[in-house]
Amino acid sequence: MYFDEITDPYQVTLLLQLSLFFTATPKVLEEMRANDDRYTREFGIFALAKDGTVAAGHLLMRIPTETTTERLDVGGVNAVATRPDFARRGIMTSIMSETHQYFRDQNLELSFLTTSERLGAMTMYQHLGYVELDRSHVAFKDPGQPRTPTPSAATVRAFSEEDVQDVDRIYREVVTGSYGFIHRPENFLKARKYAAMEIKPKENLRIVLQGDRTTGYAYWDSNPRLSEAHEIIALNRESFHALLAEAERRNPEACVLLWCDGLTSLEIGWLKDAAYQGPLETYGRAVIKNLNRKTDGRKLRLLYGVEREKFRLGLWDET
Repeated sequence: MYFDEITDPYQVTLLLQLSLFFTATPKVLEEMRANDDRYTREFGIFALAKDGTVAAGHLLMRIPTETTTERLDVGGVNAVATRPDFARRGIMTSIMSETHQYFRDQNLELSFLTTSERLGAMTMYQHLGYVELDRSHVAFKDPGQPRTPTPSAATVRAFSEEDVQDVDRIYREVVTGSYGFIHRPENFLKARKYAAMEIKPKENLRIVLQGDRTTGYAYWDSNPRLSEAHEIIALNRESFHALLAEAERRNPEACVLLWCDGLTSLEIGWLKDAAYQGPLETYGRAVIKNLNRKTDGRKLRLLYGVEREKFRLGLWDET
């Protein structure tokens, strides 16, 4: 069944709690659906047991991507989940087959999702014809390592409501000329549950300025032991380093960790200039399938500029 055919949407909430790190109540799901135009009209596809229990399923997306030759929409598989008592019965394999046909009916050539190599699901996706597009990486700095010098021409402050348009503008400027999952809805922060459960910009988003011009931002999820950057975007090296330096100063006893998936070789170089270690490979995998013929992984990596180190798939963009 599609999402709107399910009479009790809280059944979907219970299912997606297995795959999402926030509670996807019916209200939150409708927020996501209303504010992120990458979700398809059908929104999700699910398998129901005879007693009405939602046994397995996922959300459906149509995601615009940038390739080395053109802008290309791909089918996105989001929030895959199976209830444990329905596992290993072939249900998700059946759902994925239905999903592939759904994408074909939408004239989509490729299906994409992210997963972990630690999960048994990786074997299923390979069996279904998916191949690896890219691997997830992180970089880090221990608290005992030299601190990043604060550039004199840059200042960092907390996020305010007036910064929303600047955040969108900076992101678009920075990703110009790179490939992959770089096209976001205009109201992206709201689409990712702005000021709610997943992204809390008022608490965690920092803004960097050079003069009176906003030149970058970083989202930090911090505790006394770890400052973790879900996303760090800046127009230049000085602004990038200012965001690093401010995070190190604000939480001096913590290890600083940055997800590198949304960065290209240019920003990775800025990280190394600031004495960050890595990038180090994690278990995260981005996988892709050609829906009409055998999937050629090398050809797709070339298409998305992975070999050129200009491919972006930020943590907030993963499915």
